[in-house]
Amino acid sequence: FRIENKIDLVMSVCLSVCLSVCLSVCLSVCMSVCLSVCLTVRLSVCLSVCLSVCLSVCLPVCLSVCLSVCLSAR
Repeated sequence: FRIENKIDLVMSVCLSVCLSVCLSVCLSVCMSVCLSVCLTVRLSVCLSVCLSVCLSVCLPVCLSVCLSVCLSAR
């Protein structure tokens, strides 16, 4: 029972660290992609739409990557 709790703690720490790293990387990638895409279009509207789309893709990707990484790290 205590071991299970420890694993859960490790998992949650691993997931939170992994997600924050993954999302910050993702955000910078999104920024550069969106900036290059939005140079041709009206910038402010394009950027906000592009970033929200990009981040909505980021989140599930980061989650699945982090889950597999953290599960294998156990």
